[in-house]
Amino acid sequence: MRPRRALAVLAGAAAALLLAGAPAAAGDSIDVQVVIPADGVLTVDSAQLRWGLSAEASSGAYAFGCQFLSAGVAGDTGSSRAWTEDDGFYRGSAGDVRIEKPGADGKDRVATWATRCLDRDGKPVTASTTSPTTESEVVVDGGSGTVDQAAGSARIAWTGSFTVAFYGGLTYWSATDPVLTVKDGIGTLTATASGYGADRDDTARWVRIPARTVTLARFAQIDLGENGFVVTPDYVGVAADAGPGTPQAARTSANAAYWGSFPQDFVDLQLQTGQSAYWYTSGGERDPFKAALPVAVSYDSSRPVTPPKDPAGSGSTPGGPAPANPLTTPPPAAPQGVTPPSVGGTPVAPTVTGPDVTSARAFPATQASTVAAAAALIPLVGDAAGWLTGQDPLLLGGLGALAALGALAALGLWRGWLVAPWTGWRT
Repeated sequence: MRPRRALAVLAGAAAALLLAGAPAAAGDSIDVQVVIPADGVLTVDSAQLRWGLSAEASSGAYAFGCQFLSAGVAGDTGSSRAWTEDDGFYRGSAGDVRIEKPGADGKDRVATWATRCLDRDGKPVTASTTSPTTESEVVVDGGSGTVDQAAGSARIAWTGSFTVAFYGGLTYWSATDPVLTVKDGIGTLTATASGYGADRDDTARWVRIPARTVTLARFAQIDLGENGFVVTPDYVGVAADAGPGTPQAARTSANAAYWGSFPQDFVDLQLQTGQSAYWYTSGGERDPFKAALPVAVSYDSSRPVTPPKDPAGSGSTPGGPAPANPLTTPPPAAPQGVTPPSVGGTPVAPTVTGPDVTSARAFPATQASTVAAAAALIPLVGDAAGWLTGQDPLLLGGLGALAALGALAALGLWRGWLVAPWTGWRT
């Protein structure tokens, strides 16, 4: 968000000077057209969206390296197979979208093909429940819309796409042009989704999925801050209908801290991509990694608010150890919901790292929370006022009434009561 109100103050001060410096003939009248905006409504045009989706979306995979995020809409591999660098499908940035991940110094950098599966220390992530994630996040700039803090409503739309690839690209889908809508503090994040259908039970299946609008996240409560907010999407406690896919596991005292699901229409999409069981609690050892991570929305990308990072580098929100997983049977030979890896059409059993669930970090946050940014816009009126008081006293005295009118207009623009008709700014 640009400091529109601060700029409006300068415009108002300039209007006052014009009124004071232009003699008016007797009987002349001056028409001033003003628009009184709704109190507290902000117009934004450089908003930023930052989200890692889930820890699982940036974790090690049982085969083909890792799950990863990529900027843009990926091309068609033609079959369920792992991506290669020569494919050119992977991109760290595309338009207003980029994929960022922290380095050893904690500073975020744009991801590359070479770093997409590395943690912040430069080590490859693994499918072990004790392994950190790559902490990758989708960052989309240039969002535009309005925010009404008083009413608890907002609508911000972004232009751009990102792709979520699992098992090195055996299955992937893309989200385009995300839109945040908030009404009475309740929010949704939607996007146009597309991708390809894969099936672990039919390695020959590869079907283009028609584009459609899906709900990426829902938010039970969003407190719209001065500069933005950070909020954890609804996941914990959300039930899912997996249809013909792997059923959602029963909720127990052992998994209650992370039992849940992404929105139902999102899960329906993943039933086609083959990723369905990775977006809700399915009873596997990876369940703690599947919960939705916090979403950060900044009204001005030059002053971003950021979601919390786990200092240990796991990419989780702080929360201590996860409850012990009651799963006592070994992990399945083939990952749930995806086409199994193969070489020359012959299935290859993935290497499974033994679980250590008692020391696994708790990736999900157990309840939604918001973090409001505190910095406020400061009206830039000092220089304009100084310039005004330096003018010819005789001229100002002779036209005092007009100067007072201009000063009142400047005050109205500063306080947001008035909007100059020639500016074309939105409210």
